[in-house]
Amino acid sequence: MSKFDTLFEQQIGRFIKSGPIAGDYVKIKSNCKSSDWYKALDEARQNYVNEILTLSEQGKYLMLSTIKKGMHETDSTDSQHWNTADIAVETAPGFYTTPLTLPLELVEFSETWDEHRATAKDPNNDQKDHTTLKPQEEADKEIDVGVQTKVPDGDYKLGTANYMP
Repeated sequence: MSKFDTLFEQQIGRFIKSGPIAGDYVKIKSNCKSSDWYKALDEARQNYVNEILTLSEQGKYLMLSTIKKGMHETDSTDSQHWNTADIAVETAPGFYTTPLTLPLELVEFSETWDEHRATAKDPNNDQKDHTTLKPQEEADKEIDVGVQTKVPDGDYKLGTANYMP
């Protein structure tokens, strides 16, 4: 299956099923640091989550990679149901770094139709485009050559002139 087919099916899926699909922009909820999941992390992983929160505050987008639904058996009779989301930071358009798996309860899907994948713009990439399709007249500038560097009575023939018939 080609990449186009995969992207096409995801976009058609937007109209068929409701809810988020891979590639949608998401946010981490503000109560993330007070959650039991965050408190259970060791210090290095808490710093990793803080780095992602900092990048998000700086204007980088978080993209939803996938939603996982799983079941983890703890005892023979007991089972714990959990839903997780894989997200990544969009460092540059099409370049995703800093992946993170976190509980689905901490992910916020607060986007409108205009904010779906491939429609958001990074304000850091906004630059003035000075290119035009119409040619512009340029004034000829006077060239100041200065002093010539010729040797008086020098031989200025090409070196190959002696060998050519």
